[in-house]
Amino acid sequence: MELSAPAGLESLARSVAEQLGADRNEEDADTGRVRVVYADGRALELAPNRPRTRITVTAVLPEQATAHGIEVKAITITALPRPRPSESQAKATARHTTDHIRQRLLPAHTTALAELRERTAPQVATLQRADAALSGFLDRPRGGVAISEQPVRRPLGLTVRCAVAWWHTTLDGPSRAVAPFMADVLRRAGLATTEPHGSGYVFFAEPPAEQSDTRFRIAPAAGGEGWDLVDEFTGACVRTYDDREWAQGIAENANGEEDAARRAAVASMDLPGLSADLIEDEQFRALAAELATAGHMPYGLDDVDYTQTPGFHIYPSAEPGRAKVARLLEPWGAIRPGARFEAPEREVERYDKDMEAYARLLTRPGQTVAVMLDGIQVTHNDPPNRP
Repeated sequence: MELSAPAGLESLARSVAEQLGADRNEEDADTGRVRVVYADGRALELAPNRPRTRITVTAVLPEQATAHGIEVKAITITALPRPRPSESQAKATARHTTDHIRQRLLPAHTTALAELRERTAPQVATLQRADAALSGFLDRPRGGVAISEQPVRRPLGLTVRCAVAWWHTTLDGPSRAVAPFMADVLRRAGLATTEPHGSGYVFFAEPPAEQSDTRFRIAPAAGGEGWDLVDEFTGACVRTYDDREWAQGIAENANGEEDAARRAAVASMDLPGLSADLIEDEQFRALAAELATAGHMPYGLDDVDYTQTPGFHIYPSAEPGRAKVARLLEPWGAIRPGARFEAPEREVERYDKDMEAYARLLTRPGQTVAVMLDGIQVTHNDPPNRP
């Protein structure tokens, strides 16, 4: 079989993919190699061997395999087996190659992926550490903290087991409103976290011993077309994009923000519902978490439609030690702090009801709440110890 031309190797890979039940084959014009790709992302790479009468087949493993010392040795197969009666050389080569892959390569590939899955599974100590950190979130009759493992499909056939935490409610499931504040608590406990776009889950893991400049990378989407933005620390997919260049730009921005946070030595450079100068103040974080766990939405989540969902925003009062809680609704012509009377009457009525709900929630011994025209003012007698 002639393998000196790319078309010959591509034709062989197509036949092998059909016999193995793989999804497709992909040619790399730069290297001259061809991949046989399964629907779950597993991949085998075919390359001609010099002299071009032999083929080298390699099982492609995720990048994490190298860090754990896991490898699968490539196999070499003759490209010129003796054809059976009434069998062309091309068919004989495809049959011979497929048989060797099934017998010599696929079992080792499966074993390597299983070993990597075990080595990257969340450790009991990590789950216990997260549980201790989140113990400050008080359970409510309709909500509470949950910690578990979740399987996440990754390219190259690896389904990783990732540690997740979420705030559950009896009616609505994981709460998107609470996720950022749970993630903040876990980061302050020294864990790495990921909040997938639009999800109420918080993925967490022990950070690597050596920091990497490329925490976020893109990979072919595990669930279909497009590109996944993957957090290498936690194994979570942040979001899936249609355009590769756009996804790569998002990854670069995410890596830049991660580097800036590390240099600044802060747990959270941004928390929805809090102005930037209040994020490191414990009492303001406690206010935001209290509102979120009651079901109110913090303003600033980019996957929430604030034309329909009012969001709360906490900012400093003119007097030290006091906070103001505003209720916001986009677009900008709706209610904003100090512009209450510019809104339609029905919105003013909704505004008043929301402020009363905020005030009832935050009124307790040691904490004074006053309803004002542009929001509510909260005065703490004793700073709270909760996150």
